[in-house]
Amino acid sequence: MLFVQTGQGVEILSPIGILIILIGLVITVGFPFAMIKFGKKS
Repeated sequence: MLFVQTGQGVEILSPIGILIILIGLVITVGFPFAMIKFGKKS
């Protein structure tokens, strides 16, 4: 796990930090959901 720390890299409340969090959520939640939803075409 990577933890974002203030003063060391990316600010969480900056647009870049928010973008990184959103991308992380899409990858960890959206991708498995899409695989389950669109993967079963039998």
